[in-house]
Amino acid sequence: MKYLADDDFHSTAHLYQDAYANDPVVFAFIDRALRYLAPQSYILDVGCGTGKPVAVRLAAAGHQIEGLDKSPTMIDFIRENVPSGKFQVADMCTYERSGGEGTLDAVFNVRALFRNKRNIIEMCVGNWAKWLKRGGLLCMVVLAADDYNPAKVKQYDEDGHSARVERRFMGDLIECILFSRVGWKHLLNANGLDILDEKMEIFLPPENVDSDEAAQYCFIARKFINR
Repeated sequence: MKYLADDDFHSTAHLYQDAYANDPVVFAFIDRALRYLAPQSYILDVGCGTGKPVAVRLAAAGHQIEGLDKSPTMIDFIRENVPSGKFQVADMCTYERSGGEGTLDAVFNVRALFRNKRNIIEMCVGNWAKWLKRGGLLCMVVLAADDYNPAKVKQYDEDGHSARVERRFMGDLIECILFSRVGWKHLLNANGLDILDEKMEIFLPPENVDSDEAAQYCFIARKFINR
């Protein structure tokens, strides 16, 4: 079983961008998120990748984008694709936002969290919730365990909130921790977030990237205003 290193995307970045930059499910998700965002929102894109399509479309809509990704190759791409943004090489799992509590209008995380352990995912979501202003938005595209091929779901945790899953991605078999939909709602609520908009749609990557189909659970959650 393979675990991806910090810059495993170095040799496949062009292939990844070509395969995933035109995902219609993510396009539709961004369009829905734009309806909830205030003009000129300050947005953190965590696991920003090449910037296509998320940061590119958000910047084109007039929002201010800051992003981080642990792949230097991806950061090179996004700096070229979104010259108006601010981007840095950083690991979302250890990134510390100095003085950042309650300062962001929105956090985006699109297909970038599934390679981490459950406790790390819970920590990341907790951090993002803290960094949001009251009424701020957490906008995510994830893979939910409920929607995955049952033959590849190896074991659920006792509470049913997450499962260990084997996933084929970019030619490699990797092990992922995927939350169930109930697990996501519990985690979000525990961090002061309510789901405003949710939808699951299938994206089938091109054959040349040798990846499983992605049953993408897309949601927009708002930080409670009265907390």
